[in-house]
Amino acid sequence: MYSIAEILIQLLCLVIVVKSTSDINYLKQYFPFFYYKIINLIYKNNQLVLKNDDENMNEKQENVELIKAEKFENKYLEKFKKFPNEFVFNEIELNQEKEFSKKLKIQFEKDKSESIQEIQNELFKIEEIINNGGFREKLDNENETYTASINSNGIKLLLNYFDMIEVYEDEPEEVVFEELYEELLEKKENLLKKMLEQESITMTEDEARLKARDMIINKRLDTYINNYILEYTPLGNIYMRYNNDKKSFEYFSNNSIPYRYLEPVGRKYVMTYSCKPIFIDIEEELKKAEEKYDEKKKEDERKKEDEKKDKNPINPKKVLVKLKEYNRDTKEQKLRPVKNRSDKNAKLPSQIQSNLPDVNKSSEKQLLKEKANRYTWEGRLTNFCPLKKIDKKILNKKLNMTYAEFKKLQKEQQNKK
Repeated sequence: MYSIAEILIQLLCLVIVVKSTSDINYLKQYFPFFYYKIINLIYKNNQLVLKNDDENMNEKQENVELIKAEKFENKYLEKFKKFPNEFVFNEIELNQEKEFSKKLKIQFEKDKSESIQEIQNELFKIEEIINNGGFREKLDNENETYTASINSNGIKLLLNYFDMIEVYEDEPEEVVFEELYEELLEKKENLLKKMLEQESITMTEDEARLKARDMIINKRLDTYINNYILEYTPLGNIYMRYNNDKKSFEYFSNNSIPYRYLEPVGRKYVMTYSCKPIFIDIEEELKKAEEKYDEKKKEDERKKEDEKKDKNPINPKKVLVKLKEYNRDTKEQKLRPVKNRSDKNAKLPSQIQSNLPDVNKSSEKQLLKEKANRYTWEGRLTNFCPLKKIDKKILNKKLNMTYAEFKKLQKEQQNKK
């Protein structure tokens, strides 16, 4: 009597000889253990029998790798959507925020008072010139206009204020004091407006707090130049960091990485270091662009409708007006195009013209993103060095000492002895 395993082995051998794919699939589905055991036995004895199957397995593996490469674009996407879009502050940073906000308010009030004081000083100079310059408006009866009179003191004051003493000495006719006086009055009005604006400007506690928070965030982002992540992509490994000065994600890799593979690595980076606000979500930007596109389209349609309503026909009776043409030859002359120059009126053959795209026709939607993440390649993986050089002068102050300080310290040590 034969055992069940021996019977199945004989059946499988028969199926392989006959090459019935349906029977092979049946054995795979219902007797997988025996099937793969038999395949291994046959493969060891004769590799040529399963040569085609081996090639199919390689093709399947390549297809799986391609599928993985396509799916890499959406890596970390679900987790990224759920991740909070805000910075998390610790106790030290919260205390710094309060201190910074107080300092900002004090500095704001100081700058405000200084700017107002500068404006007042300038106004005082102008008032002094107007009061001591003998400026009076007199009526010109012939032209029925008012002109400003000025004395010698006013001339000196105006020339000093506008720094025109040398010009007046060389060409006195070029200097018109009435115009300078008008310019002085205009400057006075502008300074008064500016002073009112400065007095009305205030800084609330919320504004000071937001500015202080921005300072803390920038301070934190400056340290991210030393924060790295390692990620495997279909085109090789990547080390990535964030450069706050450049506002760019910098990466090291041995291959050129396309933008669609850099985006998942950027998502991983901002989730690792809890800085999602620095990352620009392309989907959100496309939604904003689409909304703006639709709004613009509606506005254009409204404008067209308004133009149609407001448009008054020039010829209500639809009279055709034919304009005269001058300097036109009666005979049409066909000139040959010069060599290496194309004739603008010449038409291309129909076969070529049908294959060319029509540039004049606009596409359905052309969405332009206002913002996008920036990625900068910094070099190959061999150029990557996470270790930083330690500045010995910071640790040991003696290394940063001048010769005079060294001699002074040496004398102090000798005096102690």
